[in-house]
Amino acid sequence: MGYGQGVSINIHAAATLGKYFGTDFNPSHAAHANELCQASKCDAKFFDDSFEEMLHRDDLPQFDSISLHGIWTWISEENQAHIVEFARKFLKPGGVFYNSYNCYPGWSPGAPLRELFILHDKYAHKSSKTFNRVEEALKFTEELFNKNPAYFQRVPDVKAIFDRAKKLSHDYLAHEYFNRDWICMYFSEVAEILQDAKLDFACTSEIIESLEMYNFSQANLEFINGIENSIMREQVKDYFRSRQFRKDIYVRGARRIAEFERVERLMNMNYVLMSQNKFPKIVAVPGGNVNFAENVAEKVHEHLASENFAPKNFKSFLEKNTDISTATILQAIVLLTQNGNIMPCQSETAVQRVKTQCVNLNKYICNRAKNSDDIQFLASPVTGGGFSLTKFEKIFLSAEYEGITGVDELANYAWKIFSARGLTLVKAGKSLNGAEENIAEFKNFAQNFIDNRLPIIKALQII
Repeated sequence: MGYGQGVSINIHAAATLGKYFGTDFNPSHAAHANELCQASKCDAKFFDDSFEEMLHRDDLPQFDSISLHGIWTWISEENQAHIVEFARKFLKPGGVFYNSYNCYPGWSPGAPLRELFILHDKYAHKSSKTFNRVEEALKFTEELFNKNPAYFQRVPDVKAIFDRAKKLSHDYLAHEYFNRDWICMYFSEVAEILQDAKLDFACTSEIIESLEMYNFSQANLEFINGIENSIMREQVKDYFRSRQFRKDIYVRGARRIAEFERVERLMNMNYVLMSQNKFPKIVAVPGGNVNFAENVAEKVHEHLASENFAPKNFKSFLEKNTDISTATILQAIVLLTQNGNIMPCQSETAVQRVKTQCVNLNKYICNRAKNSDDIQFLASPVTGGGFSLTKFEKIFLSAEYEGITGVDELANYAWKIFSARGLTLVKAGKSLNGAEENIAEFKNFAQNFIDNRLPIIKALQII
């Protein structure tokens, strides 16, 4: 629901089993999404329907999952109602509903700031160009801060919020602060609205929040756990964390599995490294920092790096490392996944069935990177999701797809593309001159790509 340019939905449609449907009111977004779909030849349909039009379509199936990311806050109450009714009508029992949105109490200091931007944009802007309108509102607000109004004195966090906003891109600010519709809610309000679609709150999509001892002090956790009602308990957590953005997962008819089964599933699931880099010994979490138990990070990395980084489960790991407990490994899985060091994997059956779609899409994106680096991610059939690469890495990978390998060959391939477009590399703030200097620098990039990135790319079966 509201897929933007259609990049993430196409990556998932290419990299996982199933049929995907999506809608975005902007027809250029729909055209781009369908272009990517044609490249991968995945099973997906993309529309430019409104949410109301989607609700009344008669050619849709019952869905396993319905998702909207960064949509709920920026649409009208009428459209929110259409989405709720859509979920009630089209989500299967047991189906998953994902929703992310701005929330209180964390947005309380910033809401008046947004209102100030909106007022200026509505009554005082002089330019019709979005960039200039944002710039004018920022300048006006800066002047207002310099007059030291009482509100800014009483809510000092507003200045820090404004200073952070000034560093963001104008496109982001236009969406976040200047959108016509903006409805910020408390978690409890959203949960009550979604009950009309028979949706039960399950958890947030932030995996670190499954380990509550890393999010709250012991005293605060005892207070939270003393609250009987689950909705109120979750809402109180937002007060402790001053949360301003939520990523929530709801289920139509939630059923909790037994603890033993949960652990067994996690131990039998395969995981893959996302980088050759050694794991950090200290991981930042909302409640501070967490130190891995002695040698655990090293042993886990060694386990996943063996056999050319092939995906592996932790059941076999525990059988070889009897001094490490299951609880320790479960915590490591959560911390390393949250940190982006590892990712859970699909079944081998799923990998084989979607690999061709992924390669089709990846070839298209890499070839496109020769002219435009507007898509950062490629599709991995192993994880069922995206993997971030730089422009140079996508160009090198394009060469690999064509059977061109080796440091010299990759460097010459990249330089040929750059020079044909009148481009040169920049090093230490200066443009490099001539083929020799540029190719030498491309060789450095190519060597790093071959040594540090290509093994992971191959393990993820991106190529």
